[in-house]
Amino acid sequence: MSVSIAPPPQGFRLRAVMRQELRLLLADRSVWAVALLFLLLVGYALGNGLAQTAQRDRAQAAVAQADRDTRAVQRAQLEAILTGRAQPTPFENPADPSRMASSYGAQHAILPSAPLGPVALGRSDLFPSQFRVTHQSRVAFMNPSDIENPWYLLSGQFDLAFVLVYLLPLLIFVLGYNLLSAERENGTLRLLLSQPLRLRTLLAGKLAVRAAALLVPAVLLPVGVLLLARQAGFAPSAPGAGTVTFWWALLVGAYALFWFALVVAVNAFGAPSATNAMVLMIAWVLLVLVAPVLLNLAVTQASPAPSRTELATQTRTLTAAAMKRHAELLSTDYKHVGQGALLLPRDGKIEISARGLANYRIEREIDEAIAPELERFERQHAGQQRLLERFGALSPAAVAYEGMTGLAGTGARRHAQFVAQTVGFHLAWKHFFFPRIEERSALMPADFDRIPAFAWREESPRELRDRALAAVLQLLLPSLLLFGLAGWRLRRFSVA
Repeated sequence: MSVSIAPPPQGFRLRAVMRQELRLLLADRSVWAVALLFLLLVGYALGNGLAQTAQRDRAQAAVAQADRDTRAVQRAQLEAILTGRAQPTPFENPADPSRMASSYGAQHAILPSAPLGPVALGRSDLFPSQFRVTHQSRVAFMNPSDIENPWYLLSGQFDLAFVLVYLLPLLIFVLGYNLLSAERENGTLRLLLSQPLRLRTLLAGKLAVRAAALLVPAVLLPVGVLLLARQAGFAPSAPGAGTVTFWWALLVGAYALFWFALVVAVNAFGAPSATNAMVLMIAWVLLVLVAPVLLNLAVTQASPAPSRTELATQTRTLTAAAMKRHAELLSTDYKHVGQGALLLPRDGKIEISARGLANYRIEREIDEAIAPELERFERQHAGQQRLLERFGALSPAAVAYEGMTGLAGTGARRHAQFVAQTVGFHLAWKHFFFPRIEERSALMPADFDRIPAFAWREESPRELRDRALAAVLQLLLPSLLLFGLAGWRLRRFSVA
């Protein structure tokens, strides 16, 4: 009587392959070198992101504190003026609404850093994170003027998003370009497949170990560092921090999965290791370097960028015309210099200097005249962004980068929301001060509590989730197609 022994299930074989593959990787010095290099890159990128974000946070905190201190000093000065303990001057009179609406009483609109800000600095070196709001036309204070070192603008910031988007695929290639070709070239593939082991199981085991070796430092290390370094803004109790972290990890995993799928598909064709490496490098150049450039060129041709030169020229023309209309007021001498008594509020009214009134009217006229041009300018920018989002799937690198900067709060969409909220704050600022200037109404201490203040409103978690989900799906779809192609080719794979 013969007894047949059933072969072990494929799950047991998969675990055996993974254990053996892990032993081989741990014994390979080149793998240790790749792991060390990756850890150094991740560590340096995180350190740079944390340093840049901390510097920006400190600067913003100093600006916000200076605004509060200035407002407190102005209120105390107004109380002293009203009680006769101080005399106002033409340039520092907190009772004068035209002065408080201008740079003397200006307040800042500030875009705070998001919990995941350090992992992707994005366009934070190009997009201003604060605006000094006055009664001036918004074209005067919302044009970026604090651009950093031109080298940063040329090469970009070295952050974790750069490491993951540009360098992680190369490390995946190093660990996976010869998944099957090395076994066949060494003559061990036929020996392995002579056992009760499927080719797909062997490939899955090799792939799982390599993926874990890269994704653990790429996902868990940054999360741990951020928890330690940014406890206040990255605590699990912080609004949306857990959701953002989950989607960021999912996005990184989906991006890595695409490149592993490409590695498997290339290996499935049975070419030599050198050919696999060459094909993978060509694919990296096309998908990471060439495709985003071609996409930008196509979008620029389809929706040309608005001309800042044209906007600046039109603004100067409108300014010159407005100054000409109010030349008489501008030429008036400062009769209030040395005569503070003339600037004191009387029966709730105050005398506004001719130049102060002229500056207010000029800025108001410019703002009203330039508004249609600014709206056209913003529509063109929005059109470009929609085209980029629609065709960005042609480059997995572009999808991943936009997704990472979106989750980190340093992308174009969040800055556009900041600009829109600043425009709303500027409108509220004008609605508060303009009627008081026209009516020559003096500001009282109680009015200081009603002066508009900027309060950033974060986008809803649902919107963030929907965009992150779209990015993940855009990466998973080509990955599934590549795995399908690999499965079809593996049926015809020759082990000889």
